[in-house]
Amino acid sequence: MLSKKHKNLLGSLLFWLAGAMAPAAVWAVTPADDGPVNPTIQFSPNIGFSSIQDAFSAAVRWGIFFAILVAGLYLVYAGFRYVTAGDDAGQAEKARTMIANAVIGVIIVASVWLLLKIMTMVIPGLSTILIL
Repeated sequence: MLSKKHKNLLGSLLFWLAGAMAPAAVWAVTPADDGPVNPTIQFSPNIGFSSIQDAFSAAVRWGIFFAILVAGLYLVYAGFRYVTAGDDAGQAEKARTMIANAVIGVIIVASVWLLLKIMTMVIPGLSTILIL
């Protein structure tokens, strides 16, 4: 189990990652009529999809992105557990297993992306449905 110190550290890391991944406003600089530049915030009102192909492609891209993100976070957590295992051989072995599983997960997700990319090149018409 994680100590209170490690739980606080992990919570802080996850809070920081959530803040870094949060959607941000786009700053646009527009010149005023009299010459000086005024920064304004502009939000894009159109977040929908124009077709089912766009929606499906976005779902595949986001799915692959989140799978890589989760595997990466799992790898960081496993590395943290390995470093903090100390002299406990059992904990170090569990951490090494977690690291191996994270690497296998990244390889599987990369293979799925590569397979989809090859399929769009080989199967006629699939490139119009799935845009990677």
